[in-house]
Order: sequence, then structure tokens, then C-alpha cells
Amino acid sequence: MKKLLIFLMIFIGTFSFSKEIVITKYIENKPIININFKGPKDVEKILKMDFTVLDHFKVDYNETNKSVMDFNITYNKNNHVLSVKYIKSGNVNLIKKYKSSTYSFFPFLVHHAVYDINKYFNMPDAKFLIRKVVYSLLVAPKEANIYLADYTLSYKKLLISGGLNIFPKWADSKQTTIFFTKMDRLPTLYMYNIYTGKMKKIMSTQGMLVVSDVNKNGDILLTLAPHGNPDVYLLRKKQLIKITNYPGIDVNGKFWGKNKIAFISDRYGTPYVFVKNLKTGMVTRVLYQGKNQVGMDTYKNKMVISSRETSNAFAPNTFNLFLVNQQDDSLKRLTFKGQNMFPNFSVDGSSIMFIKRENFFSKIGIIRLNENKIFYYKLPKILQSFDW
Repeated sequence: MKKLLIFLMIFIGTFSFSKEIVITKYIENKPIININFKGPKDVEKILKMDFTVLDHFKVDYNETNKSVMDFNITYNKNNHVLSVKYIKSGNVNLIKKYKSSTYSFFPFLVHHAVYDINKYFNMPDAKFLIRKVVYSLLVAPKEANIYLADYTLSYKKLLISGGLNIFPKWADSKQTTIFFTKMDRLPTLYMYNIYTGKMKKIMSTQGMLVVSDVNKNGDILLTLAPHGNPDVYLLRKKQLIKITNYPGIDVNGKFWGKNKIAFISDRYGTPYVFVKNLKTGMVTRVLYQGKNQVGMDTYKNKMVISSRETSNAFAPNTFNLFLVNQQDDSLKRLTFKGQNMFPNFSVDGSSIMFIKRENFFSKIGIIRLNENKIFYYKLPKILQSFDW
């Protein structure tokens, strides 16, 4: 049971606030655009954050210079409308409007507006801007709520409350439904529609019950422990298939490329990332960097791994993120210091969200892979898990 609790911590993180931005050159000759904004400061703050994180433009604000285009952006707090005028050589080429029913939804309006500007210039896609985030927040002992948010976590909507609701995971590519585990008398897996509120029970079992991955075909990877030690299972068309069968701990299964599943296991004594070939049954270790590995995610042929690199008994240990590409066997270090854990790819694989712990608090970090940029932001309470 003690080992099982340790592995449960693989899924748990804590968050707090501080913003740091590191920028390196990515796109040569970035388009120069000028933004003229009128509206609340909160809206302007999100607008500037989006362009900073995007890093595809040289942006001036309320300037008169030789910009490629000017964008007059206004937000009307009375009718919750964000209006964007695309102006070139003094002429209005296009007007776009974004409307919501409440003021609190403005971050998504801003994200969509910036996403459309980026698309207008045919710049590299930036789906992370408009991607919804779902997370579980511990609000009291044995009580966790599930919330909906934007990628900055500025928007917050309560979806599920009452009891211990944990491990939310998007169930479909359109982000209409989620899976989550409710800790009732037995752990129970539910599917929940975020728009209708309709909830459907999928299954219950003893021990652990966590959805760790869902592919485009609707196949689901779960961690289950009906007889004590957890293993990775595949749920395909209502058929439950046991993928690992090790008399220890196998958790956090992820689809990786064709006919392969990655997972974290203690079969070497401490947790490391392994991959199983579903055709041959062969199990191999992925990364030999570090003392042990506490978090992992995959995107197509890429994998990001959090690996502990120090063995301090009385001081915080260093956990860094590494990017593995199975197509060319390349390895890239993404972080260089601190405690960087629980990485999660964006839906398009262009970004990685993770937890960075510092002293007695933590931060969310987002790595923009092509832009070589990292930035951080906060949550005031304990975040149990998230998906975006």
C-alpha cells in the first residue's frame, strides 16, 4: 500500500504564482503590428500575454509607426463584445466580433481574436491559445472540484463538485466531454458532458481507477488495481484488455506511435519510463538519464519525461524535462534546474504544460517548443491534476 501511495503521487501536483518569461529568437523578420486597445485593464493584460507567449510578431501598442497592419481592438463590458478592426494603409480590411454571455468569459474571446490574427498572417498554428483546460482542485480534506479554464487559468467555471472528483481527462477531440474518477465507496469512472451536464457511469473497481490517455479512435488507457498492484489496461469498444502484467506497479499508460504503449513502472526498483510493443510483447526502457522518472506524456512519436537528476537526502532534488523523439532517437533537454514535473503536451504538440516547484510553492510552466520559450503562472490552491 505504501508503494501504491507513492505512485499515486505521480499524478498529483501543486500550483502557485510568479511570472517569468524567457524569450529566444525563433522567427526571423517578424511582422510588425500595432495594437490600439480600448477596454478594461484585465482584458488588455490577457491580450498582451497572448502576443508575448505566441512570439510570432513584433507588437507595438498605441503607436504610429510603419507597421504592417494596425488592429483596433475594443471590449464593451456592457454587451460583452470584443471587436477587432484589421486596418492596412489606413483602410479597414476586415472587422471581427467575438461575443459571450458573461464578462468572465473574456479570456476566451481574446484568445480567439489573437488566434485569428495569427492565422491571418499564415504564421505557425497556435491551437494552444483556444484550447480549453480541465483541472481538479483540492478544496477541502477528501473534497475536490473539477473546473473548466482557458490556458492561462484566468477563466474559471465550476463543472463538478461534491466529494472527491479527480483525474479529469478530455474524452474527445472537440472537448465536449471528460472522463473523471469519483472516489465513492469504490473508485468510479464517469463520463461528463461539459455543456449539458449529463453524466454517465462507465465502471467501478477496487484500488486505483484512472484514465491516462484517449486516442483518436476512442481507445482508452486506464490504470487499474483490482487485485492490489496497478497495471495498464486498454478499453476498446467496451472490451477491457490487460496490457501489463508485472507483479509490481505499472501506471500512466500513454499511446506512443504505432502499436506501442509507454508507461511508468518500478520494475527496476524505482520508477522509470518503459515502452511495450503490442505486437511483439517486448518491454524496453526509454530514457537512461536520471535517478528515476516521475512524469511522462506522449505526442505522436515524441515523448516528454520528467527525470530526477540528484539524490539529496536533506534538500530539494532536481527534476528536469527531456524530449525524446523515437523517429531519430534524438534527446533534448528542456529545463536545466529546479523541480519540473508532470508534463502534458498540448493537442497539437507545439507546447508542453508542466509543474515547477520552488521552495514552499509551485508554478505552472508552459514550454513553447519551436519558440524555445518558457513562462509561468499561478493557482492559489492545490491542483490535483489537469488536462488540456
